[in-house]
Parts: sequence; structure tokens; C-alpha cells
Amino acid sequence: MKGIKMSKKESQKQNEEKKQDASASVNAPAPVAQEQVEALTKEVLHWKDLALRTAAEMENLRKRCQIDMQNTAKYANKDFAKDMLPVVDNLENALKHTRVEMGKSTEALPPFLTSLYQGVEMTHKQLLSALEKHKVTKMQDVGQIFNPDKHQVIQQVEDPSKPAGTIIEEMQTGYELDGRVLREAMVIVTKDAAASV
Repeated sequence: MKGIKMSKKESQKQNEEKKQDASASVNAPAPVAQEQVEALTKEVLHWKDLALRTAAEMENLRKRCQIDMQNTAKYANKDFAKDMLPVVDNLENALKHTRVEMGKSTEALPPFLTSLYQGVEMTHKQLLSALEKHKVTKMQDVGQIFNPDKHQVIQQVEDPSKPAGTIIEEMQTGYELDGRVLREAMVIVTKDAAASV
């Protein structure tokens, strides 16, 4: 029996058909493979979006932390400065009352009292200078309009020459630390004469 032999041409033709079938099956997208590609693409986009959002959140957090650190450094001496304000008040009261008493007296003051007064005055100026060096400043309120964030009203008086709410006297000086209120000023303000009737 003679085996079936193919001619070279037939063999080549059969090989080419097999190759075309194989390449056609590789090039033709399978429905399952296409769905997997789309699902993976969506997942990649999701993770990319999440990574971008996380990076943006981290940048915002870094900026917030930087601002918080700057504010902490800027206002670190707040409590100490606030504790020093009564000392300033006491020195100012001592100087004020001494000037009043000196004005009443017709006699010359003994040299030691004059020296004591000058020493208290120098101490007061030096303390104010040290506070200003650390950005603690007095608020200048007389003549200004009342601001509830900066002032505490302790009395209202009628004064038709000024608009209602104008500060006419300061009973206790207010202070700011680098633009923030450290202590409210206690003030006397004008009120509307028609409102009190």
C-alpha cells in the first residue's frame, strides 16, 4: 500500500491555510478579552484618579501644616505677653497718680522721689519697647467707632457732637499681638440721644 503523499504544492497550500486561520483567530478580538481590557482600563483610570486626589490632599495638608507652624511660632508668646499687660497697667497707674500728686504739691520733691519716678518711667518705657519688639502693640481707640471684636463697652454717654458708638474715653488700654486682639479695650462710647428717650 502506498502511503498518501502530498505534493509540495499541496503541503505548502495546507500550511498557508493553517497560518491564515491562526493569524485570523489572533487578530480577531474575542468578546471576553475586549471586556477584560475595558474593565482593566476603567480600573487603571480609577487608581490614577485616586492617586491624583491623594497627591492633592497631601499637598493641601502640607500647606495647612506649614501655616499652623507659622501661626504657632508667631503667637507662641501670647500667654506671656498677656500676663505682662497688668504689669504695664500698674506702672502706668503709678506714673499717672504720681504726676497728679506732683501737680498738687507746691513744694519741690525730694531728689530720691524724683529719681524713683524717673526709674519707674524708664522701666515702663523699656517694658513697652520689649513688648513692641515682639509685636505687642497698644490699640489707639479714642475717636474710633466701637468694634465688638476689639472693645468692651463699660459705659455709654450722650454726646450730640459725635455719632453714636464713638469711643470718647479708654478706661483700660487694649493690646494686639501681630494684628490679633490680645486684650480688648474697656471703653466709654457715645449713644444716640434720641434712642434714650
